Amino acid sequence: MGTAEGDGGIPNGAMLVSFAEAIVGDDTSRLNAARDEVRQVLGEDGLVDCCGIAATFNAIDRVADSIGIPIDEIRLEPTAEFRRELGIDEFPSRLES
Repeated sequence: MGTAEGDGGIPNGAMLVSFAEAIVGDDTSRLNAARDEVRQVLGEDGLVDCCGIAATFNAIDRVADSIGIPIDEIRLEPTAEFRRELGIDEFPSRLES
């Protein structure tokens, strides 16, 4: 996290990337600062929209995971223990993905 550069060619892109990285990070002060910046630049409605978009991305990822879309290769090792503990690797849907 935190390695994106530039603005992605969109207005306020760098600020939005910083906000997104703060959302998935674990630094509360960074998140608060990013949230304040979004509110200052885009207003309260803009902040609500940004939060809604971030939440939607999180939901889409959870849906994909729950229906058996294959896990990314890079995530196999870090998730092996909890997948084993939860029995996720034994779900029937794993055979269809």
